[in-house]
Amino acid sequence: MKTIKITTPENIEIEYRLAGLGSRVGAAILDLLIQYLIALVILFTITSFHINPMGLIGKHGGWVIGGFIIIIWLVIYGYFIIFEMSMNGMTPGKKLFKLRTIRTNGQPITIKHSIIRNLFRIIIDSYGIGIILMFFSKMHKRVGDYVGSTIVIAQEKKALPMSLEIDLSKKDNCKYSITQGEYRLLKEYLQRRDELGENRVRLEKKLGEYFTEKFKVSKSQNEYEIFLKELLLQSIVHK
Repeated sequence: MKTIKITTPENIEIEYRLAGLGSRVGAAILDLLIQYLIALVILFTITSFHINPMGLIGKHGGWVIGGFIIIIWLVIYGYFIIFEMSMNGMTPGKKLFKLRTIRTNGQPITIKHSIIRNLFRIIIDSYGIGIILMFFSKMHKRVGDYVGSTIVIAQEKKALPMSLEIDLSKKDNCKYSITQGEYRLLKEYLQRRDELGENRVRLEKKLGEYFTEKFKVSKSQNEYEIFLKELLLQSIVHK
């Protein structure tokens, strides 16, 4: 499986595994099936009330047609945006295949990125162009990924150690102030450090140097791991 190295805004390099063509197609098929299911549920709901769509159109005309268009648009287009925003770059299909969409700089996607990439999914990529482009792209990108500045990565689901699963809203024990990007970077590193292999020491050193310089504290290299865990546990996270 191909990998990509991304330098974060904190100037720290992280390696990700790119999602393969097969897993992305599998996730897309599952999402499509869920969309069909949603459409069937809506249709069943309408018919259960003994509503005659043609009768409504004859009576209310454009209002009914406009309502149907909005519903179809939400099912086809809004589905991806709603789930990507609520599931941190995932959809139900991507979650099953352990995939996640992120920005090309390693940060989580915003609603702007989701709107752009999924608009091109509908108008271009859904006609097979996306699959062809992913096959020839080194980063497995479709048109929507190029325009939206996103990539899709594969991730292993690893449970956080018990000591990390705490309520960060309790600020009575916080000593540091970090950004959301820094928090995500720390959390990602501590979750993935066992799979980083020989890159673990180098990345831990860069993170340790970055945060010790930021907070003007003195730590030796063999104290970096403890210090990074302390930061995750005892920091106020702000934008």
